Amino acid sequence: MNPGKKLHEWYLIHKRDLPFRKKKQAYPIWISEVMLQQTRVNAMLPLYESFIKRFPNPESLAQVEEDEVLAHWKGLGYYSRARNLRKAAIFLVQNYNGAFPKDLNLVLKLPGIGNYTARAILSIAYDLPLAVLDGNVKRVLSRYYGYTENILSPKADGDLQKKADEFLNLEHPGDHNQAMMELGATLCLPESPKCLLCPLSEDCFARIHQKTSEIPVRVKDKKQITLEGEILVLWNQNCILLVREPKMRFLKGMFHLPYGFTGEVPEETYESTPFFLSLKKSLPKDSSPIGEFKHTITHHKMKFSVFSLPWEDRALVAGLVKELGVESKWVTLSSLDTEFPSSLASKVKKFLLYLES
Repeated sequence: MNPGKKLHEWYLIHKRDLPFRKKKQAYPIWISEVMLQQTRVNAMLPLYESFIKRFPNPESLAQVEEDEVLAHWKGLGYYSRARNLRKAAIFLVQNYNGAFPKDLNLVLKLPGIGNYTARAILSIAYDLPLAVLDGNVKRVLSRYYGYTENILSPKADGDLQKKADEFLNLEHPGDHNQAMMELGATLCLPESPKCLLCPLSEDCFARIHQKTSEIPVRVKDKKQITLEGEILVLWNQNCILLVREPKMRFLKGMFHLPYGFTGEVPEETYESTPFFLSLKKSLPKDSSPIGEFKHTITHHKMKFSVFSLPWEDRALVAGLVKELGVESKWVTLSSLDTEFPSSLASKVKKFLLYLES
């Protein structure tokens, strides 16, 4: 039996029972693939089911405001993904009556959809012969073929895509792609792979040559960036100030608590905004933080100090907002993580609730 058939038989027996696999429909497959780009399956599942319940099709996603989509994305992070989902849904409704086109080049024109996601949707939903290449598949292919180039390099993307195309089971391309991803997620693990259970172990270069700990080669170009910042919780009439600023390094397009980075920053885009600095000037200089916490976004390691202070003059905020081109609104503590759908809000809220207790 050839390796492709072995893999397919293994997958049919051992595949996990996941909700987005129950039907071969492009929309739920698309949503699940985008959610899984930065989130583990177990953490993503309850959020996926809630999202699909609220937005069961492209039409329902296209007709709501962005803020509602972001609120249902809370807990997944990387909110540009949610914004692009909504933009793509609008495009699908306007141009394809809400249906997914069955052409790779057309799908690649949708906002937020890259080569991997497009191939995954088209192969799984429509059984088009398109091999996918994600982190799990790269690891499986590198070990199987003995590929020793840095898999994070652009060269590796081309090399491994060719190998993925050659290895594709043309009779069952959708199942094959899911099998490759499943294999990487459950058996061909980054550390301590379960080679004895693997359907490809007989022909696997890394297993045969005992190099599973050396392959794949991963060399990251980006160094960790450490940042220290301050978050302002400003109270007026039992409400908290949220702002939306046009030029932010993080939390773009989202209402958020005013924040800024202190001390040395790596480049201009990390500098505190004029709005944040103006608020800071109006606060007592001897203010003490109510707490500190750590937060990570991609390769950024952050440490935030949280300040909770009364703010008497809403008119001053209104003046700054108008002058600096910022949007603002005042929200209750109970609605904070709905209006500011980020894990940052949840971390800050813990300190505020503790103060109230």
